Amino acid sequence: MATRDGTRSSWSTRKKVKAEKGLWKRSPKDPMWRIRYTCGLGHLHRERVDTGKGNAETRLAERRATVARDTAWCPTMEKQRARERALTDAAQERRRITFKQYAEDYLITVRLTHRGWRSDESRVNGLVECFGVMMLDQVSPADVERFLDGLLKTRKPATVNRWRILLQAMLNRAKRHGLLAVNPVQGVAKRPEPEGRTLYLLPEDKAQDEQAIRAALRLDLRPLFTVSVHTGLRWSEQRALRWRDVDFFTGCITVAMSKNGRSRQVPMNSTVRSTLMDLAGQRQRPDDPEEHVFRVTYRKADHFFPAAVVRAQEVLRKAGEDASRLKGYTWHCNRHTFASRLVMAGVDLRTVQMLGGWQDLKMVARYSHLSPDHLRAAVERLVSPATSVELARN
Repeated sequence: MATRDGTRSSWSTRKKVKAEKGLWKRSPKDPMWRIRYTCGLGHLHRERVDTGKGNAETRLAERRATVARDTAWCPTMEKQRARERALTDAAQERRRITFKQYAEDYLITVRLTHRGWRSDESRVNGLVECFGVMMLDQVSPADVERFLDGLLKTRKPATVNRWRILLQAMLNRAKRHGLLAVNPVQGVAKRPEPEGRTLYLLPEDKAQDEQAIRAALRLDLRPLFTVSVHTGLRWSEQRALRWRDVDFFTGCITVAMSKNGRSRQVPMNSTVRSTLMDLAGQRQRPDDPEEHVFRVTYRKADHFFPAAVVRAQEVLRKAGEDASRLKGYTWHCNRHTFASRLVMAGVDLRTVQMLGGWQDLKMVARYSHLSPDHLRAAVERLVSPATSVELARN
């Protein structure tokens, strides 16, 4: 090789040790062999092999075979992707939390957004007792199955399904936040629920049961019961009702926030209007629209209503009446009474759904059997007028 002054250098580009193309070592005394090859992307790569020409030849053959098999393979890009995966795995590992830690964060959101957060909080605490020490992403469908099966020993299937729905909602939120890849509750089926009785009071012309319950209640609770039966309002909706929600001019009660998060208006019939007018005359702050309509000291109807139903049953038995219809009757059954009486009066199910604030028509379909006249009229539509005339002649 020529130098700048024109003389010939003693340095040579020839290999110091004879070997195939792509394989060399710096000097005969150097124990380290090196290989050189071009990847599928056209990049030139060099690697050192510990010792032994045979090992270097094997490594070179492997690299050439990989290039021939995968034309897009590049060891530099492969190392870069491996580093990125390692960083991602490390980040995910740092984000891993226990079920208890996630439940504490979930309860903060529940208290701010769910109206029934107290019942949710109680169930979340029960879930923490079972899954608390487990990592959130380690909860499996089998773990969920065992937990729900354990609940069935002391709770009804409907209650177990409520626990399942809550756990599914919790883990769906975790999935949205990137803490889970798959929700383990999705693979767990709901427990079959027996179809319960739909308890309701008979129409007013046969309302011995209703009269007995009203008489068994305290005087200050009777208006609450009357409005419940004639409007279908939920207990929580009645307790939250304020005088600004009652419009005597239009004859409507506005439910600002129902169970499904929507507002609705319920028309007042003459009984409700008269009852509310009496309560309006007893207002302590007539100029305050935020005053509650019902001055109720009970947080739940279960604190007083079951005892009143028992007293009503005793009165009916002494009078020789059938008291079995009141067995299991709760305050929520007043909604069933409201819907049943509307259906028996010929009101269509869609209207009943709107008045009662049911989100799904399926919830109202249970009352459809109470309207036999409506069903008979529907079947009668199959008969044409000509057919009716012909049958009459015969």
